[in-house]
Amino acid sequence: MTIERGTGNLLTADVDALVNTVNTEGVMGKGIALQFKKAYPAMYEAYRKAAKSGEVRLGSVQVWP
Repeated sequence: MTIERGTGNLLTADVDALVNTVNTEGVMGKGIALQFKKAYPAMYEAYRKAAKSGEVRLGSVQVWP
């Protein structure tokens, strides 16, 4: 595995996938999670609904298109 260090805007990076670490409460209120929420409101809404229904659990992954 190669780790590359870079600078710039993570949300506009030329990458295959972005990872947003979140809590199980359905809240994205600070840090990078808040930036994801602002950039991808539909992703936030899907996450919030999944958290409310109990689908978001520690160690689980939620893939959003």
